[in-house]
Amino acid sequence: MLKKILIFGISGQDGSYLADYLIKKKKYKIYGISRKKNISSLKKLKISNKIKILTLTKNSYQKKLKKILKLNFHDIYFCGGQSSVKDSFFLKEYETYESQILPVKIILEYIRNQKKKSKFLYFASSEIFGDKKKKKIKENDTKNPLSPYALAKLASFEMIKSYREMFGIPVFNVILFNHESPLRDKRFVIMKLILAIKKIKKDKDKIRMGNINVSRDWGWAPEYMQGCYKLMKSKGIEDYIIATGETVPLKKVLNMIFKIKNLNWKRYISYDYKNLRRTDIKENFANISKIQKKIKWKPKVKIREIVKKLYNHKFI
Repeated sequence: MLKKILIFGISGQDGSYLADYLIKKKKYKIYGISRKKNISSLKKLKISNKIKILTLTKNSYQKKLKKILKLNFHDIYFCGGQSSVKDSFFLKEYETYESQILPVKIILEYIRNQKKKSKFLYFASSEIFGDKKKKKIKENDTKNPLSPYALAKLASFEMIKSYREMFGIPVFNVILFNHESPLRDKRFVIMKLILAIKKIKKDKDKIRMGNINVSRDWGWAPEYMQGCYKLMKSKGIEDYIIATGETVPLKKVLNMIFKIKNLNWKRYISYDYKNLRRTDIKENFANISKIQKKIKWKPKVKIREIVKKLYNHKFI
């Protein structure tokens, strides 16, 4: 009998690749929850007809979610909710906080009262740590959220940790650093640059950018979803970081992308100071020793290969 899996945020980058990976296992029946009606990512992966998609409306959210959870899922993954750091400063409160915190609270309460406990993995973000000034970040390091998005992620992270410690239930967090794919929203910097470089023909074609003096640990989303699955199947219920362990300056990535067309990126970038955020994280560095040691997993795809994969992909 197929085990039932519930994925929040099924239509996003992470949810789509996670569903695709689970479907290939041929051991699971996949249910997905999405705040958006757009399922183009699932269609691109040719799996939309292999998933039972469930819709939740704002007015009946709590009631319907509690009803859905009674289907008794073997595993629950939460990679949903409002996901833009920038947008989180301007959207109404419920868009960021309620899309993250409310469903997590309902899930935790449901699992606490279950006889046979579902396993629950929440997708947190490296944004919860803030700016660590060249320090390699570990799972238990001090948190310093610098945006409403990061604060919402941290609230859910801590709530999950509290429920695990208080009630001994199988719920845990994965802290994901930046990760890219052909399904990445075009607002995010790597995808924005890949799309732009494909269109550039003349020097006068400019790409408007905010702060390029940042460094990030960039990974490959499909590979990270395999890591999340391995965490879900592990015996230890602990919080883990998923990253490559290699931090690269954005300027170096710009050079990689523009070299594809033998162009000098400095001639094509214009600065949009309206997009600058005073609280923007300048750099982050991940310590991935815990997942390497305890789960025996390490990502292989690094930023140079990511750039090539994105530029040559049929979706883009």
